[in-house]
Amino acid sequence: MQPSPLINKKIVRNNINLKNAQKQEKRLKGKGSRKPLKNYLGKIVSLSSPELIGNESGVPNFIPDISTEDLLAALENAGITGMSGNGFPIHSKINTFLSANSDKKILLINAVECDPALRHDEWLLDNRYNEITQGIHYLKQALSLDQVVLATKNKNITSNSDFSVSIVPPRYPMGEEHFLIKQVLGISLEIKEKPAEYGILVLNVQSIYQICKIVNQCYDGGRFITVADLTSASARIAYIYPTDSISRLLQKCFDETGDKSIYRGYGVMSCVKAAETDDFSKHEMFAVYAAPPNIDNANHCRHCGSCIRKCPAKIKVAKVVLSVDNNKSIDYGSYNLERCVKCGVCTYFCPASKNVSGYVKEILDK
Repeated sequence: MQPSPLINKKIVRNNINLKNAQKQEKRLKGKGSRKPLKNYLGKIVSLSSPELIGNESGVPNFIPDISTEDLLAALENAGITGMSGNGFPIHSKINTFLSANSDKKILLINAVECDPALRHDEWLLDNRYNEITQGIHYLKQALSLDQVVLATKNKNITSNSDFSVSIVPPRYPMGEEHFLIKQVLGISLEIKEKPAEYGILVLNVQSIYQICKIVNQCYDGGRFITVADLTSASARIAYIYPTDSISRLLQKCFDETGDKSIYRGYGVMSCVKAAETDDFSKHEMFAVYAAPPNIDNANHCRHCGSCIRKCPAKIKVAKVVLSVDNNKSIDYGSYNLERCVKCGVCTYFCPASKNVSGYVKEILDK
């Protein structure tokens, strides 16, 4: 089953709870300049309580430093993967970074969390700041970093001698690492180019937190995620383990009555329907109750060009839709589909409520 967005602009506009949550976010953070990216989506859920769901053991004491060899060995033994949900081993990414032929070694910490329904990275900055700064310290010392930047939309985060803070505008999808690198560091890389090979190590802020736990030998394989109910625009932060039941967690957090289904994924812009027996073993960072979205490719394209104008990668999305709908066999080589970052912007802004991003994904997956 192909992941797809659970919301579009029309769904948000017609749900008073989602709409109010988005307005509240706009009042708090503004919309930001259109210069880096055109699109503003804003958070569509609000935390109903800051209390953590689940049990997590904290870090009792911090060791002062760790060597490069010991850090890499600890990360490999822990088997930790990127906490953005990509499933890629962090130790492998760091090895690539250390092998890069670059004059400057940069760590860029991604705490932007631009998906409209994710809240756990923001919660971590508010509630686990000391552990995050200590994790930064370990990486700076062990990897001999020249520059460390924490990118966030939270204007209350402060820097220290180990890192600086870059406040980024709340545009979507600012959290995609290539857009973030361009915004924060002023360095342009193609989507297919891996930043680590150019001396830029991009790690999610939760990855930094978990590295701190690994170094201090209290990592337990758990992770923080967002759970939500889109019908009420409510969200909670949970600490879960791979074998935890998705359905039981949602039942614990929210009222399960009404016309709602269970979905899992990496955010509201990338979900699949979940079975009652599904757990969190597939690196998901998001679980949600939602009414089945009225997004259907049987709907007719209105030829408005909105998907082309909104696409941050400047892909000719509308031409792809028309060719597929009309069963035309064409060469997509000139359409720049390889630039797609799978953000779902084209689907979100489609007035016909088509899953436009699904067309591109299907072609790229062939």
